[in-house]
Amino acid sequence: MSSSQVELSPELVAKYDCSGPRYTSYPTAPVWSEDFDENAWHHALAVANEKEDEPIAIYVHLPFCNKRCLFCACNVVISQRDDVLQNYLQRLRKEIDYVSTRLPNRRKVSGIHWGGGTPTHLSCQDIRKLWSHICSHFEVLEDAEISIEVHPPVTTDEQLETLANLGFRRLSLGVQDLDPGVQELINRHQSLEQTEHVLLQARRLGFESVNFDLIYGLPGQTMATWSYTLDEVIRLKPNRLAIYSYAHVPWLHPHQGRMPAEKLPAPELKIELLRLAAKRLSEEAGYVEIGFDHFALPDDEMALAVDQHRLYRNFMGYTVKPASDYVGFGMTAISEVGNAFAQNHGKLNRWNQAIDGGHCAVAKGHALDYEDQMRKIVIERLMCNQRLTYSEVEAMAEKPFPELFPQAWNALQDFEKDKLVVRGERELVVTNLGRHFLRNICMLFDRYLDEQLKEGRYSRTV
Repeated sequence: MSSSQVELSPELVAKYDCSGPRYTSYPTAPVWSEDFDENAWHHALAVANEKEDEPIAIYVHLPFCNKRCLFCACNVVISQRDDVLQNYLQRLRKEIDYVSTRLPNRRKVSGIHWGGGTPTHLSCQDIRKLWSHICSHFEVLEDAEISIEVHPPVTTDEQLETLANLGFRRLSLGVQDLDPGVQELINRHQSLEQTEHVLLQARRLGFESVNFDLIYGLPGQTMATWSYTLDEVIRLKPNRLAIYSYAHVPWLHPHQGRMPAEKLPAPELKIELLRLAAKRLSEEAGYVEIGFDHFALPDDEMALAVDQHRLYRNFMGYTVKPASDYVGFGMTAISEVGNAFAQNHGKLNRWNQAIDGGHCAVAKGHALDYEDQMRKIVIERLMCNQRLTYSEVEAMAEKPFPELFPQAWNALQDFEKDKLVVRGERELVVTNLGRHFLRNICMLFDRYLDEQLKEGRYSRTV
């Protein structure tokens, strides 16, 4: 039974609609501190370098966009000046030099993702030059998952051919919503024809997978407009879909305040939009529901990984290619190395200054202690597989699970009463109904949550 078929009452939505993290990491980014300095970063890289036989994954942040989409919460640079882009790429190559010298034993790479911004803001020549620089410092494994985010209105056939020739095999298209009225409200103009053209070209060039990003909860969305978007998405049938909840946080991203807040869907409508998508994608189009916001065709390796409980999650979403260390390059890029998180400066001028001075570009980070590591396992297993085998963390502390997390264990009684979880003898299982409230369930295991909620940093969970 898919999560679209279970009973979801307005009372349940109201009960669990609160502010909370998305848990792309644990601890979450607001917990990280500026006390995590260059020495801490070097230590984390040294720890990572000791795992000589394990490949790493790489993320490259390319922040440039031609214009600002009002819903966007990404760290972007709005510019069409080529000199600004070229200076950024030059410094990006210097950062790759800087980090790679501190990972002499970890040069094999199992995954590379270029994100943005708009990576196809780069010319074909710039794409080839950056790729060549990465390959001169790292060995990209033959079966590596190599992916890139593209924006259809600015992506050319020549760029797609260049990417295919370099070895990119996965494309992620930002679609968000295909209704022209919704697009007008969010300042994102992308025709159905542009989206379809990129998809068809990718298939012609042999890309193994194309992902669409959709967002529910945008201003102007109704059941009718959303149905139109789903009609076309089902017709085009991308291999994967990520359907994200729009996070309206204008106090963090002031440009979001330019959208009409009165046109935002109410929580009850917002979750119905998600339920409609889940129902139609699973029952009509045959997609497999992944986690709580992803879908994949049944023959996709991500769908196969669900049944085998080998799904993983990082800052780019769900993946089947685990890497014990994840290195990010570029402004605001995030790394997870040596049991520590680190994030680069989010302001272009600060990132520039660090690179020009021959320093690391890390602005903040967090070294995970023993308890962090245990809680991280719990949250990752719930987010990825909707189940946790108690023994995975009991072995770390030699205590029964209820004694390790007594407050969370007691709070789960209420979740169990609402049929969101089942507390078995050996494992905790999230029900189909509970998928809608997965963030709320994970919040029970977050030791930093109370303090972070006081700062008002998080979006609504529903």
